[in-house]
Amino acid sequence: MVTDNRNRTASEVRKIFERSGGKMGSAGAVAFLFERKGLISVDAASTDEDTLMAIALDAGADDLKRSSNAFEITCDPAAFAQVQDAIQKKGLKPIVAEISQLPKAAVDVDAETGKRVLRLMEALDDHDDVQNAYSNVNISDEMLAEVGKG
Repeated sequence: MVTDNRNRTASEVRKIFERSGGKMGSAGAVAFLFERKGLISVDAASTDEDTLMAIALDAGADDLKRSSNAFEITCDPAAFAQVQDAIQKKGLKPIVAEISQLPKAAVDVDAETGKRVLRLMEALDDHDDVQNAYSNVNISDEMLAEVGKG
């Protein structure tokens, strides 16, 4: 959160959770579910997996996996700049390049719960004092399409 009044902002965020059917935990209550990692996403149409894997692993990346229409590269935050530079030097433009909190294990949920989580994440994202919000829920393309309609 970025605020000059933590009590006011905490109260507002708590209300967002309550309106969404959730409860706000104490600071760090779910931190063990996430790990800080560098995340670089590259459009799958711009390269093939073997070439990108060689570039990323040589630069110090931990893993590469395909996710829909993109390749997602994860790395230690200390290696992030090096991996990003190696990808850009090969003429590839990342879609996403950030240090993030990635879930250690994603959780599958039913469509209704997924939609509720997406609405909660959107409400948190819309709040001026919230910088980042992370989730360990597996969101399907169908869930995204449903929320986009409503």
